[in-house]
Amino acid sequence: MIGSDVYFAPVSENEAVESIQEKVVRLYDAAGIGDCIQENDLVGLKIHFGEKGNTTHICPDYVKPVVDLVKLRKGNPFWIDTNTLYNGQRAVTPNHLRVAEEHGFTIERTGAPVVIIGGLTGNDACLLPVKGKYYEEVSVALDLERINSLVILSHATGHMVSGFGGALKNVGMGLSSRRGKLDQHSDVKPFVREDKCRGCTVCLNWCPVQAIAMHDKKARIDGELCIGCGECLAACRYKAIGFNWSATSQVLQEKMVEYTSGILRSKAGRFGLMNFLINVTKDCDCLGTPNEILAPAIGILASKDPVAIDAASLDLFRKHCGKTLCESSYPHLDSEHQIKHAVELGLGNREYRLVEIA
Repeated sequence: MIGSDVYFAPVSENEAVESIQEKVVRLYDAAGIGDCIQENDLVGLKIHFGEKGNTTHICPDYVKPVVDLVKLRKGNPFWIDTNTLYNGQRAVTPNHLRVAEEHGFTIERTGAPVVIIGGLTGNDACLLPVKGKYYEEVSVALDLERINSLVILSHATGHMVSGFGGALKNVGMGLSSRRGKLDQHSDVKPFVREDKCRGCTVCLNWCPVQAIAMHDKKARIDGELCIGCGECLAACRYKAIGFNWSATSQVLQEKMVEYTSGILRSKAGRFGLMNFLINVTKDCDCLGTPNEILAPAIGILASKDPVAIDAASLDLFRKHCGKTLCESSYPHLDSEHQIKHAVELGLGNREYRLVEIA
C-alpha cells in the first residue's frame, strides 16, 4: 500500500503513567521525530494546555519524555501555544501562563518552560506564503519565524464546528495569530434560538467583540459585529445558539488546513507529530467545564505526515467505537473535509501503513 507510516501503541484505561511514558519514547523513536532536531535548535512543543477547569487535556506527565528526548539531541525545548480568540482564561498571556502552570506544565514537573507565542494578546504576527483556495498568505504567530523545529502533540477530540480536532487543527488554528483565527472563522455566523435562551448572559461575557446584547431578557447577536468565532456555542449551557452548519463547517476546515499548510511548509523536514487518543471528548479542550468522554483509552500515534496521523486517528476511533467521531458527537458535521483538502494541498497521504509498537 502506498502511503505514510503511522506508528501506534494501544493504551488501556487506567494504564500506569510510567507505561504510557515508555510508549511515548518508543513511538517518538520509531517515527524518527528526533531526526527533525539539530543541535542548539529552538524546539517548540506545540500543545493545548486546556481551558481553566478542563480535566481531559493531555497530562503533562505523559509528554515529559519528549522534553528529555529533545535535550538528548542538544535541542532547546519549550512548550508553546497561542492566545485564544474568545474571552476565556487563555485570551491574554499572563492568564494563559497561570492556566498552564495550574495544569502541571511547569519547568519543575516537565523540564521545559512555557512560551505563549504571538505576543500578549496574540496580535504579533508574520505572514507565510501558501497556495490555497482561500489564501495566498496566512497570518501566524510572529515567533514561529524564530523556532527551528516543531513537535506537535495533539489531543484528538471532537469539535462543535470542525467535527474533529487533531494535528491539522492543532497547527492551523493553534499557531495562527489573532487575525488568522478571525480569518478562519469569518464565515461562521451564529443565531439565537429564543425559545431555548434563559437570559443567563454567559455568552455576552465570552463574546470577544461584544456582538451579543440582551433584548427582552433574550440574547441577540448583531450580525454586523459578529466575527463568527463560534465561542458563544461553546459557552451556552442550554443549546440556545445555532449555526448554519452545512454552509460553514467545510469552509472553516479548509481554511484551517491552508493555515496548517503555510506553517508546516515553512518547517519542511523539521517537524514531527504525535496524537493522543486518550480521553477522546465530544468537544475540544477549550471548554472549561467537564467534557463528555467518548472513548477513555484507545492509544497514541506518531508520524511525520499530518494527514496520515489524523486519518489514522479517525479510523481507529471508528474501529474502537463502532461509529465515526462525528456520528458520536456532531452527526451533522463531516470532518473528512479537512483530510480531503489537506491531500489536495499536498500536505500528506490519506492512505497510510499502521505499524503497531508491541
